[in-house]
Amino acid sequence: MTADTKTPVAPPEGPTPEAPDQTMDAAKKWAQDYMAKLNEATTKRLAEIASNSNGSSEQIMRIGEPTVGQYVAFDVAATSPLQPIALPPYQPSKVIAAGEPAYLVAYMFVNPMASIPDGFAVPPTVQLGGRRWRVSLDLMNLTDLTHTTLVQTGTYGPVAPSLSFAIFTLPTPNPGPDAAVYEANVTLDIVDPGQPYAAFATNFFDADSDPGFLFVPPTPPGWRHDLPNRYLVYRK
Repeated sequence: MTADTKTPVAPPEGPTPEAPDQTMDAAKKWAQDYMAKLNEATTKRLAEIASNSNGSSEQIMRIGEPTVGQYVAFDVAATSPLQPIALPPYQPSKVIAAGEPAYLVAYMFVNPMASIPDGFAVPPTVQLGGRRWRVSLDLMNLTDLTHTTLVQTGTYGPVAPSLSFAIFTLPTPNPGPDAAVYEANVTLDIVDPGQPYAAFATNFFDADSDPGFLFVPPTPPGWRHDLPNRYLVYRK
């Protein structure tokens, strides 16, 4: 899909929210603000492709069907867990105490550009108007080999938006004396019969910085490519 050459800012820390609704509101605001940046980068990247530019911008979404050459019709990307809260509880967001609120955002992309050479005389945003979508978050507990699937569904309007998002509330049950490691995988598809649109998130935005250790250099927040999206839940 598109390229975002700027590293987005992780969710801001602030006073500990008084209720889960407040943390959800903060997560939604972060998701909306970052979607604006994605929309700007998407528009730029689509213009490069339309003008046959060979820009060097890296793509943040690449594995979606149908795809023809550089033309990606449909795709999805995700974030690492988000905890828009300050100390206590403790950061980073991918290390979560049982019972703490945590969220994961799935960004959905539908290409708004027509491309007759690639077989899209009608843009996907028009093709998918009125179609039903289903985004699933599969959470695999790697510690006890159980899994949970969370699902959100919806219907596009007459013209599908090129970018939209869904926010999942992550379950953070008490794992007992042994902390639990989870892996998150996001899928997106159109559920109407005869619609060959499906994707899974091979890239995710990691909201946490890694301070590094010994000879391993630190890593700032940013996009991670073809890496597992994992987090820890522990008993505090």
